[in-house]
Amino acid sequence: MTSLRLQMVPIFLWSLLILNSQPSSSSSSSSGGGSRCMSEDEMNNRVDKFQRRYWDKLLVHKNQQPLRDARTCAQTAAEMHGDICNRSVSPWRYSLDKEVDRIPLEIAVAECLCQGCIINLREELSYNSVPVFAQLMVLRRYKCQRDPGKYVLKRDFIKVAVACTCVVPNYAK
Repeated sequence: MTSLRLQMVPIFLWSLLILNSQPSSSSSSSSGGGSRCMSEDEMNNRVDKFQRRYWDKLLVHKNQQPLRDARTCAQTAAEMHGDICNRSVSPWRYSLDKEVDRIPLEIAVAECLCQGCIINLREELSYNSVPVFAQLMVLRRYKCQRDPGKYVLKRDFIKVAVACTCVVPNYAK
């Protein structure tokens, strides 16, 4: 039963466990991931290996809501069923963030549906819905300066909204 529940956890909640390693203080994102020029075939082999090792483990569950849905906070409050993102008091939807020279090319990013939080099936503005962020490892592809027909892959860590949560407002003193 536990393994079934784990399979249904959205992509980025798994990433908190798997990809939350941070670069050491002695390395920066510009030095990580190698800086040797490589052919397109070599680059594609490294990209495939990277995706199998890190990203293929993070597939979104097939029954999860479609990306870029048009739900509103009020619609979600009226239904409150299905996936975690729909049943949360701070519901969210996913949209795709695309970058041509980033691997993976597309990453699902959470967007909070409400400004407040859903209490008793309606939005309560005395609370705030805020995104929860995770640091994810990606690769960046650059043209090789010494040989424009080749590429350099560099490891980078990016901050991505993975879900939303309900918090008390941060009042100024």
